[in-house]
Amino acid sequence: MATDRRTIGFTALFAAIIVVAILKAAHLTPPFGQAGTVEIALLIFAGLLSAAAMVWSWRSHLVERDRVERRELVDAAELAAVMVVDEEGTIRHWSRGCEELYGWPAAAAVGRRRVDLLDTQTPEPVEALWHRLRTAGRVSIELIERHRDGHELIIHDHAKIIGHGGDRHSAVIAVTDVTEWRRAEEALRLSEARLATSVAVQGIFIYEYDLVAGQPIWTTSGETFFGLDGEETGAGPRYWSEALDAQVREVVATTSASGQDRAHFDFDFRHPDGAARRGEGWARIIRNREGRPVRLLGTHLDVTERREREQELRAGEAERRAILATVPDAMFVCDERGHVRACSATARQLLGYDEGELIGRQLSDLVDDPRGPAAVRRDLARARQLGPGDQWPVPISVRRADGESVPISFVLGDAYVDGARMYVVFGRDMRPTIATEERFHRLTNDLAQVSRLGMMGEMAGALAHELSQPLSAIVNFLGAVDLMLDGDDDRVDIARLRQAIQRASEQASRAGEIIRRLRAFILRGEADMRAEPLTSLVREAAALALFNSSSFGIRLSYDFENEGRVVLGDRIQIQQVLVNLIRNAADAMTAQGEGRRELLISTKMARDNLIEIAVQDSGPGIAPEMLEKLFSPFATTKREGLGFGLAISRRIIEAHGGQMSAAAARDGGAVFRFTLPVMEEEAAR
Repeated sequence: MATDRRTIGFTALFAAIIVVAILKAAHLTPPFGQAGTVEIALLIFAGLLSAAAMVWSWRSHLVERDRVERRELVDAAELAAVMVVDEEGTIRHWSRGCEELYGWPAAAAVGRRRVDLLDTQTPEPVEALWHRLRTAGRVSIELIERHRDGHELIIHDHAKIIGHGGDRHSAVIAVTDVTEWRRAEEALRLSEARLATSVAVQGIFIYEYDLVAGQPIWTTSGETFFGLDGEETGAGPRYWSEALDAQVREVVATTSASGQDRAHFDFDFRHPDGAARRGEGWARIIRNREGRPVRLLGTHLDVTERREREQELRAGEAERRAILATVPDAMFVCDERGHVRACSATARQLLGYDEGELIGRQLSDLVDDPRGPAAVRRDLARARQLGPGDQWPVPISVRRADGESVPISFVLGDAYVDGARMYVVFGRDMRPTIATEERFHRLTNDLAQVSRLGMMGEMAGALAHELSQPLSAIVNFLGAVDLMLDGDDDRVDIARLRQAIQRASEQASRAGEIIRRLRAFILRGEADMRAEPLTSLVREAAALALFNSSSFGIRLSYDFENEGRVVLGDRIQIQQVLVNLIRNAADAMTAQGEGRRELLISTKMARDNLIEIAVQDSGPGIAPEMLEKLFSPFATTKREGLGFGLAISRRIIEAHGGQMSAAAARDGGAVFRFTLPVMEEEAAR
């Protein structure tokens, strides 16, 4: 900047002197005097001197500018990655750019061989490269070197040979780091290869069409889409056909009419083998600056199988919706956590909710349980661990949207859909069933009442049969009293007389109790159910039935599995059954004449908390043809029997929740068995 001001000053001085000289010369007229001559000489000298100074200043300025430019050029060259290497490969110059590129300072790099310092890997031997450089003068190659920290660099070398006289040469090498560039190119090539592979695998056909020229610019390989052999048809635009041209024109017309530049369409085409296929196309129109369409980019994809699967899915969805709309039970489809994913129309009607209100809710939240939804979820989780036959159907109650509690019976099943566990719950409204059961129960009671009233004629015979035993006992006891009073002996055993009268009174009371119980049974079908000790009940009944058994010669024995067993039943009715069975056994053994007369009464535990009482005799047994009708009314083996005793006994046992059966004994005779419910708590006491 100082040099510029100096030059400008000398130039201005020279111009001023010239102006002054011109003005002075205009006022001087010859002949010139000595003063004028001196003045003219001074002006000329001053002009020459200022001109010389101006010329010197301009030349000095140009030289300085050249020097500055050269220095700036050298500095710029130093910033570039440039090195000088001799024929032995030794580094003679190492720029600041090389320091930044390789991480080695100039002091550490100069004097070392490049190959050793940078671990250089060249595409050909170094001698061959020097030969090429001496021959051509310039060489450009790519090689691999390492940074000071060890990471790999891809370097582009541009070398120029410099001669030093004789056979001595050096190479000035400008190096450029192209690592990221080459990696980007490799990534681009890999991406293009992956894209080409994806396009080939997916069967996508991509094309670009010149709308101005009316012809395709390029296409991808179309073997997969068109079903052609690439060796026969080739690749690229050879796949194009008149049909595709017509399709492009149709797409352009459609998009132009709609004002859009994008189009999505389906179309039908055929493979060379004649198979009909379904394609899906996308297209986009590219316009120039004036808005005219100039190119079209499009893709085709064969979606035949996908459309078929979609159709199957739509059909399956329609079937599912039809099932949900028509299934008569409340049906819920839930995920593994119990959230409702779908429900039937019956479920919505049963609960009074819209479908949107049920979807996503926890099924356990709909259950009406005082323990709360958490307890219900635990119960459902435990129930899901069991098989359907172990706990289903399950009776529960659900709460409607209006707050009403509805009893239902539901069944739960599970399945796996795409690896996810799903549950299907069927619930049936039990209100109609409960109402039907209640009506049936009332009708059953009414029918039973009618049946009992219709059986009154049968019961009349039953009363005669049942009362014959206590009445006979009364007659016997009173006959004994009469004999004792009419005896010749004046001394009467008052104790025995009182005992016989007491026994007769007991049998009269028993007859009245039998009438009362049978009347209650006829009117209401009910019994006086109480806890009764079994052994005392059996012994009393046997004593009553075998009164004066010594005259029959019968030997009675007992076999109780537990003396403390307690049963639930009507004492009079059960004893009446036992008396009937024991008397029948005694009559059968007496009727056979001579022979064993042994009677065994035994007990043993049966299934379902029932105890079995067996009455076994050594009589003639029961004929096989009688076993089938033995418990029917009017079926009897006695000459004077009415055939009501066993029928009534069986009905009494069944009213107590037990069963009665008869069979032939192993050692001859017959055995009658019946069961009664056991009171375990009473027995424990």
